[in-house]
Amino acid sequence: MLTIKRQEEILEILNKNKQATVEELASELFVSGATIRRDLSAMEKQGLIKRSHGGAIPFMSSAEESAFAIREQENTAAKRIIANLAFRLVKNGDSVFLDSSSTTGFLIPLLNNLKYLSVTTIGLKNALLLSQTNSIKIYIAGGQISNHSNSITGSDTIDYISRIHADVAFLSCSGVTPEAGFTDADIEQSKLKSQMRKNSSIVAMLCDSTKFGKTFMCTDFTFDSIDYLVTDKKPPENYMEKISSCGCKLLIPDDNTF
Repeated sequence: MLTIKRQEEILEILNKNKQATVEELASELFVSGATIRRDLSAMEKQGLIKRSHGGAIPFMSSAEESAFAIREQENTAAKRIIANLAFRLVKNGDSVFLDSSSTTGFLIPLLNNLKYLSVTTIGLKNALLLSQTNSIKIYIAGGQISNHSNSITGSDTIDYISRIHADVAFLSCSGVTPEAGFTDADIEQSKLKSQMRKNSSIVAMLCDSTKFGKTFMCTDFTFDSIDYLVTDKKPPENYMEKISSCGCKLLIPDDNTF
């Protein structure tokens, strides 16, 4: 197994189980303990995990946003599904907002199939990915760079966004519940997403199913303030009731309602 693939699987195991020992990882991945220890050492240097006595835990807390390097490697299959569903909401000539999330980053290669798009983002990595496309007009907001989120934030960023109108905004969140709505760990991110929502004709929330049931410090949106919830699995029944009562539309695999 390639080192990168093995480390991706280690991340998935840690995110699922919240912790694992070297012996458990070695047994599940059919490699030696020495190989796992080398992987964990390399992953810790990248900020992907924290070493614990005899094993490791994921580098994440509900009080701060996960490092972008972690989020970029989490739930990649779900994010590809979500990107393909969200792509249905864009057409030639649209103006688009993208936040700084890894989830919206999976949409960028698909956008390259359209013509005359203008895309504004607050994400450094997403801006770099956009720069590798063929004909998209790319705009990036100015402001302060946050080391952990790979995002540009601050009052200057909000002012820049406030002067642009988008046909559709693709945004993400850190957690969602029917009671709290869509939440994030960072208040600056929350402010920016709120401004994007105000300046967009359509707001699509891209949210993979692992975020169901999680609540973070800042509320970005309630269900009645978005137009589409795009996710990889049908949400639980209490979510479906909330979606129905608020009038937002749900895009999931094999859904034919849109």
